[in-house]
Amino acid sequence: MQVAIGIVVVAIVIYVAVKGFQVYLNKQAQQLIVRQQALVKQSQTTDFEKIEQLGLTGGSLAKLEALQTDGQQVADEQLPAVNKQLTAITTQVRSVKFLEARQGLKQVQTDLDTIEKRQAVIQEGLQALDDADAAHREAVASLEKKYQGLRKTLLSQNFSFGPSIDKLEDRLSNLESDFDQFSKLAKSGDHDAAEHVLDQLQHDTSSLEMDLDRIPPIYKDLVSGFPDQLSELASGYQQLVAQHFHFEVATIEPEISALKQAIADNTALLGDLKVTEAENGNHAIEKRIDHLYDVMQTEIDAKAQVDAKQGEISKFLTHAMNQNHRLQVELDRLAQSYTLNNHEVERTRELNEQLKNIESVYQADMTALTSKQAVYSQIAAHYQDQDKQLKGIEEEQVTINDGVANLMAEESKAHDTLQRFDFEIHSIKRKVENLNLPGLPGDYLDYFKVVSKEIEKLDHDINKLVINMDDITKQLIVIQSDMATLKEKTDDLIDAAMMAEQLLQYANRYKTNNDEVQQASAEAQQLFNEAHDYARSLEVIATAIDKVDTGAYKRIEDSYYAQKQAERESD
Repeated sequence: MQVAIGIVVVAIVIYVAVKGFQVYLNKQAQQLIVRQQALVKQSQTTDFEKIEQLGLTGGSLAKLEALQTDGQQVADEQLPAVNKQLTAITTQVRSVKFLEARQGLKQVQTDLDTIEKRQAVIQEGLQALDDADAAHREAVASLEKKYQGLRKTLLSQNFSFGPSIDKLEDRLSNLESDFDQFSKLAKSGDHDAAEHVLDQLQHDTSSLEMDLDRIPPIYKDLVSGFPDQLSELASGYQQLVAQHFHFEVATIEPEISALKQAIADNTALLGDLKVTEAENGNHAIEKRIDHLYDVMQTEIDAKAQVDAKQGEISKFLTHAMNQNHRLQVELDRLAQSYTLNNHEVERTRELNEQLKNIESVYQADMTALTSKQAVYSQIAAHYQDQDKQLKGIEEEQVTINDGVANLMAEESKAHDTLQRFDFEIHSIKRKVENLNLPGLPGDYLDYFKVVSKEIEKLDHDINKLVINMDDITKQLIVIQSDMATLKEKTDDLIDAAMMAEQLLQYANRYKTNNDEVQQASAEAQQLFNEAHDYARSLEVIATAIDKVDTGAYKRIEDSYYAQKQAERESD
């Protein structure tokens, strides 16, 4: 019983599975049937007749026929074949031939995809034929209207095209002939052939339209603009010549003649419809004419500058030459008493030569102006350069003058300083002599002699017939420093000697009872009286006294400097 039940259950499961798969495959088949029927309906509604009514010929007709063949093949062969496949699949599903049915469904899906793409190509092809027909009809109407407008323009404005008119009319006639060919092809329905003609026709038409826009302004410049300007230039040039204007290079009249020929050459280019070359030629002519205007205007402006600057330059030059003369006289005078170390005389002579050159150019320009042979732009440039040179000369003159202006004052000050140094060194000598010392240290005496000789040399140099103030100034600086050092050395010498004497006297109270003080006192006395080394003498005796009487040296030192400060204040 259990085995039987198991068999029944298995059979039921298998049956349910089979039925379920049948339902699944039938559903897929039904979806494909719906797609196939939709494609059948689309194929039936494809409007070949509408395109046939356009009356196509040539390549366009061949395209239509190819599309009709494809559409017929889809309707009569491919779609019925798919329908037959779907019927077989339905039978296979009922017969539980699931493997064959699944393979068949995949094949049908692929075939339907192919048919859909083919149908889309057919529809696009038909639409393209319809669009081409509409576009060409529109192009026929548009071009026809455009040619009428171009013809009207050439007839009504033929004067503005000058020598180009004949060839423009020829180009328009050729375009109209090409248009007639295009129109015939379009109306006959051969849109493929018409499309090739249309591309070139539209390009040529656009080119003609551009030339019709470009030629009038080019011709206007050639026939009136440039000639009027050349006439104005020639008239202006004659007026300037009558007013005694001259130019750096006598090219204005030849250039006007050359420009007239350039206008004629450009007009010929325009007659040959070489529009771009003529346009470029006009730009070149315009630049050359502008240059002539600039040349003439430059001279007019330069005359105004010359008139305004002439008196100013004359005064400036006269002033600079007078200043330089006075400076040379002053330098000659100073050179008799002082050595001039900065090449002041040479620099002033160079300035004088520079002024002579400026005067030479200025006088030549004045001669040209007086004789009415002046090129004003050249003279204006000279004035500008001369103004710059004269300003530089004036600055150099001021620098030279400032450099020598204080020589006498510096000499007087140097004499005063020398007297002060002489007084100071004699004062130092008296101060040291008044101490009645047994002698002076050798290094101090040597330094004293060095400073004395420096003062003697300064006294000698400052009383020469010709004084070198730079050297005098350097000597003053050196003596100033050495004098300060000598004063410091003198103060150190006096302080050491005075305090050594005081400490030696103070040591007498300890010599009898203290051998070390007695010995140090003897050594310090020898250093004081014989070696004249007062600093060392002070050090020896101070060290010995501090050992027996701590702080004694400090008390004596403080007392000495306090008394010294009081004496200074009283002085």
